[in-house]
Amino acid sequence: MFIFLDIDGVLKPDQNSFSCRPHNVFDQNCLDNFENAIRQFDNIKIVISSTWKLVYTLKKIQQLFSDDIQPLVVGMTPDAYGQTTDYERYKEVLAYLKKNNDEDCDWVAIDDDPEHYPKKCTVILTESSTGFNHTSALELERLISEKKHIGIYCH
Repeated sequence: MFIFLDIDGVLKPDQNSFSCRPHNVFDQNCLDNFENAIRQFDNIKIVISSTWKLVYTLKKIQQLFSDDIQPLVVGMTPDAYGQTTDYERYKEVLAYLKKNNDEDCDWVAIDDDPEHYPKKCTVILTESSTGFNHTSALELERLISEKKHIGIYCH
């Protein structure tokens, strides 16, 4: 299963835009909630859908996660900014899946902006002021369990 992960407002609360300063780090509580939620599952692939992809390399972003989670961070969505008017992140997700021949795989997005995805999508919305909290973690665990149980999980 793919998790398309935003950063600002998810792992870094109260951040309306990214910063180029090298001291950008994740909120430890948000990171712990996220990582603990996915540790219990196999076959998780995390893809960065954040604007951080415009500033940082995949390797730099991977290094912000715990050692056991770093290998699960497998890529970044392509940038569709300005190429489309609606649901840019959703279109970036579809482009990523198509490029990697994973169009039939299950996925969930985690974002703080509901305008990035159509309502039909499976998205965990966080409050930008609090980020990925315990409630978000429970929702992610539930969604992964449901998808895994149905059997459309993917490699």
